[in-house]
Amino acid sequence: MPSGPRRKLTCLLFGLCGLAFGIVGAENTFGRLRDAANSPPLLFSVEVRDEAGALLASPLLVGETGRKLHLDLSQPAGPQSEPSQMSLDLDPRSARGGNLCLEYRLSFDGEPARGGHLSVPMGQRRSVQVPGPGEPLRLSLVVARAGTPEFQRLLLARRLGKPVT
Repeated sequence: MPSGPRRKLTCLLFGLCGLAFGIVGAENTFGRLRDAANSPPLLFSVEVRDEAGALLASPLLVGETGRKLHLDLSQPAGPQSEPSQMSLDLDPRSARGGNLCLEYRLSFDGEPARGGHLSVPMGQRRSVQVPGPGEPLRLSLVVARAGTPEFQRLLLARRLGKPVT
């Protein structure tokens, strides 16, 4: 067994190695910590409309490129509305030209989920007819990165209750 100073040096060396392996393991398990700080959050303004154009849901979501986003929305029956339930999954990925490649899955009022892919330019509205069983639905969305003029425009339009164009 090593003597006092040699034993302390051995313990210190093993402690430093354990710390280094712990940091490397955490980054491999939970993703690159430094890369997440370099990618600003994304703001999603989503609208779901029925075949007649009536607004069914209009959530505002915050997410990140490369991380899946899930929303469960339940609205009770009101004096002039029926109860509704919606489930939405978004998987934003970077694409060429500053666009965002977005995979979506939408389920409304217990119907089977339907989905697809959509290329979304930052700050511009994209709308798609969502294929699948049941009543036809239209998914419209605008995506903006935090800290950009599009982000500020999106938040201001929401605050004023105006449609985002």
